[in-house]
Amino acid sequence: WKNTIKILNPGKINFVNTQDKKGDRILQVIKPFNLDIDKQLDIWKILPIRNSYLVVGVNLEGYYNRLRQTRRRIILNYSIIMALVLFGIYVIFKLQETYIVKKTLNEMKDYTAKLLETMDNAVISVDDKGKIKTFNRKSEEIFGKKREEVLNKDCQEVLNLNILGKPIFKKCLLEKKNITREIVLEEKGLKKKILDINTSFLTDESEEITGVVAVIRDVTEIKDLNEEVARHKRLAALGKLSAGIAHEIRNPLSSIRGLAQFIHNSFSKTDERKEDLKTIIQEVDRLNKLVVQVLDFAKLKKPNLTKFSLNDLIRNIAELFKLEIKNKQIKFNLELSPDISQIQADEDQVRQILMNVIINAIQAIPKKGEIKIKTEKALLRGESAIKLIIKDSGVGIPEKDFNQIFDPFFSTKEKGSGLGLSIVYKLTEAHQGEIKVESKEGEGTKFVIFLPQKGGE
Repeated sequence: WKNTIKILNPGKINFVNTQDKKGDRILQVIKPFNLDIDKQLDIWKILPIRNSYLVVGVNLEGYYNRLRQTRRRIILNYSIIMALVLFGIYVIFKLQETYIVKKTLNEMKDYTAKLLETMDNAVISVDDKGKIKTFNRKSEEIFGKKREEVLNKDCQEVLNLNILGKPIFKKCLLEKKNITREIVLEEKGLKKKILDINTSFLTDESEEITGVVAVIRDVTEIKDLNEEVARHKRLAALGKLSAGIAHEIRNPLSSIRGLAQFIHNSFSKTDERKEDLKTIIQEVDRLNKLVVQVLDFAKLKKPNLTKFSLNDLIRNIAELFKLEIKNKQIKFNLELSPDISQIQADEDQVRQILMNVIINAIQAIPKKGEIKIKTEKALLRGESAIKLIIKDSGVGIPEKDFNQIFDPFFSTKEKGSGLGLSIVYKLTEAHQGEIKVESKEGEGTKFVIFLPQKGGE
């Protein structure tokens, strides 16, 4: 045994071969007796003393106690680790669920934002205090304001949306009533717009009002188109009526003029009545001219398309008015684009368009002023066209008359027939062109006429 066991401290521990009660050989561990130390080491079992040595054996009760404690700790630690693992798995699932919810929410927000931005209607929302919270791209376009300028601002301060002097959003919140109606928007620096407004309340889970959202549609173009259709109907009706009346008037007028001329010629040169008859003849001629205009208006001929130089035509017409504009101290300012060589249109009808608009411009300038005539290349409905601008520095058109200037027989002049601009409108339309008017009272008028170039270059 001594040869197979390594003795760490042979001075303190001895190994002795002996036999137990059954006769089996056993190894006894023998240590020098020391009462103080033995009292401290409860794991040693004290055996009978022999030859001043203390014979001891190993007591495994403490070992098994420690083993049981270790097992309990292992089970406890395992349980804790498993609990932590399960908790970790739960947290991971929750984080994944939160991530998916956040991702879905962000996707919904992005989709809603894109939807608002691509809408052809303005969408504006305010909270219950009237602060603007939503202002989409179309809102910027209609109101001429950037989103950053209005967000979280009081709607009353930044938007001119009023009904009978009361801001629409504040009116909704105070009266707790939705609004559906049309209003006219007149912002400084912006063209007047007609807006169709529909409001709805925003509510929380308890159905308490938290704000108002308004969907605003710009119906200006629709109104203009409706006005255009109505004007066409009026023109058609007036054309038929006028043609009938003109035919009925023309024959009697011819008789009146012929008889007046006969009587006028029969009087001597010194007869005072001769002058009265001359006045009658002049007035009949004026009426005849009006009848011709009415018939021309009612029975507009289809344009006879030929190629000609629009710039040359403008120069020739300017020469015709040379004396008249000189007497009124009016200056012609021609800006004719050299890029325009020819246009394919009815030359006589285009001449009539130019003459009527220029006459209108001359009559609008009391004394001393300028008429600017400009030509340039343009596009009309995606096709090559010529843009003709005639701008005067005259008195301008009163706002109340603006929508009637192309109506037959409407005139602000004392002796005007009211057919000049109506004919211009119909002739432009016959050429599949467009005419626009811009005017401000006291600042002059600008006519913009688009004519398709067609076969011209």
